[in-house]
Amino acid sequence: LAREFNEMLQRFNIQHKILAWTGDNATSNDTQNTYLGDDPNNSFEAVNRVRCFNHTLNLAV
Repeated sequence: LAREFNEMLQRFNIQHKILAWTGDNATSNDTQNTYLGDDPNNSFEAVNRVRCFNHTLNLAV
């Protein structure tokens, strides 16, 4: 998923225009964030991921 997402960003030349992305709390999203952060062609870092509040609230209830 991370590779496809990164290729899409590069295809549209928007990899430096994305400030953040929202995902649920799944471990695969942690992996995707790490993969995107390792690519020198984009501006992703760990802080660019916003965890979905609805998923967090559901886990708390």
